[in-house]
Amino acid sequence: MKIEVHKNTIEFEIESEEDLYVLYLLIDKGDLLYGWTTREFKTRKHEKGERKKIYIGLRVETLEYHAFRGSLRVRGVIIEAPEWFDGIIGSHHTMELIRGVKYRLVKSENFDIVTLQRVLDLFSRSHARALIISVGDEETTIANCRVFGIEVVTSIVNRHVTGKAAEVDRSKQFEKYAEDIVRQVKALVKPSDIDYVVIAGPSRVLDYVKEILVEGLKSLGKPIKVVQLSEGGLAGIYELQTYASDALADILRLHELKLVDEIFDRLARGRGDVAIGIDEVKKALEQGAVQHLLIIDELYKELGPEIKELVNTLVRTGAGLVIVPSFTNAADKLRGLGGIAALLRYELFREE
Repeated sequence: MKIEVHKNTIEFEIESEEDLYVLYLLIDKGDLLYGWTTREFKTRKHEKGERKKIYIGLRVETLEYHAFRGSLRVRGVIIEAPEWFDGIIGSHHTMELIRGVKYRLVKSENFDIVTLQRVLDLFSRSHARALIISVGDEETTIANCRVFGIEVVTSIVNRHVTGKAAEVDRSKQFEKYAEDIVRQVKALVKPSDIDYVVIAGPSRVLDYVKEILVEGLKSLGKPIKVVQLSEGGLAGIYELQTYASDALADILRLHELKLVDEIFDRLARGRGDVAIGIDEVKKALEQGAVQHLLIIDELYKELGPEIKELVNTLVRTGAGLVIVPSFTNAADKLRGLGGIAALLRYELFREE
């Protein structure tokens, strides 16, 4: 995302779907958003109008973010519009933010540049976009991995392997199966939309299809990683999320889930180096005990000014901040703990 910050004004231009999520975190109720949009214009009261492209200012009321659809809609009250568009000031309007358009966001007077910079730093590192091909005996599941989680795209049924064929026949059957996968993947995927290809599945399947898949997908021009699992298909996708190595986790963005699992593991063992809920997190931050703070994005938005105080303390103590998208498996688990928790550097809340 192209972005410039001037005091309480942020000018930005969206370059990717991931940018929409960052903006969802940055834009708050009461902010002023300026940009191009379209609205129906009628020359006469009962005539059918036509949509006109206009530049407006909007006082933000609500945001509607759809991760896998890749859209961010901002609803609010129009405070500035062209003079020729009569009666529009004070009416409600929904502006959908789109790529390639420049916008200007004016924050309130209590705008905190430290909080903004921490959120930008959190999401400014390169977000690898991985295409996952989980190959099973009977079907292959294709999924996209983005900053906000893993999205299953489609499944490819194995129509070639049947019964207990002789080994030579089975090899030919899997060869046709692999060729089907390559053909459909190429039809589905734009190389510009991915950074990695991950081929995963059990060894009994990979032994037959790995070479054909790797060779056939080289034309995408992306690094290809092969991962051995106990199962393929949709079950393989779930297995990847749970047991992926640290190296693969960097690509699949599974660190949030691993940190949440670490919280539950420590709690199960009765350890006191975990803070649960806003009160315990505050106490741990005050004592410099927080190593990683995890918070669901919806709670991050709700806390408003309170989160700024927490982030400022994080910056002073060198603790890590992890904002967990509310539509991920990690968020489902963290929500059961009140939406906010922290891994600590030492035991602080051990039960007697």
